[in-house]
Amino acid sequence: MKNRSEYVFDIRSMGLLDHPGEWERVNTTLSAPADLKIEVIGVAEGSPMTLELMFESVSEGIYVSGTVSAVARGEDVRTLEAIELPIDVDINEMYVYEQAEGDEDSYVVNRDQLDLEPAIRDAVVMALPFSPSEDRSEEFSYTVGEDLEVDDDESESPFASLQSLLDEKKES
Repeated sequence: MKNRSEYVFDIRSMGLLDHPGEWERVNTTLSAPADLKIEVIGVAEGSPMTLELMFESVSEGIYVSGTVSAVARGEDVRTLEAIELPIDVDINEMYVYEQAEGDEDSYVVNRDQLDLEPAIRDAVVMALPFSPSEDRSEEFSYTVGEDLEVDDDESESPFASLQSLLDEKKES
């Protein structure tokens, strides 16, 4: 028998099944599921994820809203040093009792239970930065060797050095 995921919530025991207008708050910390990552950064399996959610019963199903917080670990794309970035993701998903014909994207209430793992996985992975950087405020720039000295003489045309080359060629 398959163990029930900690991301599966029983809406019947919460008193939400077929009771539009009822709601329940869920504040809990769970272990992160596998594969919450992209190439350079992700939330490690088993690391803590804080869920602050509200389950609201409506006539079509259960509306889940709130936030999921975790810490993503990876590499800074500029320095390749290890970094940790806090991730706070908003969740706003409708779980329907019956899926409409042709609608393959909706989350469905399955036997009085909601499995939040797919919705959380979608939201967290989409929130991960493609180019994670420790210091996002600093604009990227680099120099090789020493800075070049800039001539502040604005009276000289930018083509003056080309003109002097042409003048030298005419003289020879």
